[in-house]
Amino acid sequence: MCYRYTLTDLMAVRAMFEAAGLPADLVPAEFSPRYNVALTNLMPVVLHDGHVRVSRLRFGFTLAARAQGEKALLANARAETVLTKPAFRDAARHRRCLIPADGFYEWEKQGRTRLPHYFTLKSGGAFFFAGLWVPEGPDRPAAFAIVTTTPNALLQPIHDRMPVILGPNSGPAWLGHEPLDPARVARLCRPLAADMMSARRVDPRVNNVRYESPDCVAPV
Repeated sequence: MCYRYTLTDLMAVRAMFEAAGLPADLVPAEFSPRYNVALTNLMPVVLHDGHVRVSRLRFGFTLAARAQGEKALLANARAETVLTKPAFRDAARHRRCLIPADGFYEWEKQGRTRLPHYFTLKSGGAFFFAGLWVPEGPDRPAAFAIVTTTPNALLQPIHDRMPVILGPNSGPAWLGHEPLDPARVARLCRPLAADMMSARRVDPRVNNVRYESPDCVAPV
């Protein structure tokens, strides 16, 4: 799964927008590096609802109220069922978005211990997660979720899922509000090749969602 990620390098994000043919002026002028993005955080997302724009949405879809009145948040949508699962199918058809990022965390379980690993592109550049979004409703804010797929060889020893990572060519193909056929969705949601990525162990302090500092991504 992908519940935490980073967005730290404004210049890399601008370069990614330009490579993808997206207007670089869509990148927010006011930018604070984020080293530990978590559920409920407001983050920039590229939308296409008739025109391309960047909006700040909350991370996590809201599920319907439970019996006790509580609500659950969904951070991820499985690529294999994204067109059929009720929580995501309408968004998958009509509200596909791009989520700028430059790294993400996954946790290795060793008994009761959770060891965080940080994954990036070998190039060190920014990328897009394939995402879905929902507009604001009577009982929910506008929000986004990250699409996940099967892991590549780098992720597989750590976790059985990984986020769908899109580059400057595949990003614009995912973005949009017109339906995609299942075969196209499957092609776009293939795991990124392991040899394009790198990983390192990082300090367990990143386990705390309230901890945010450049040393979150420092190798142990």
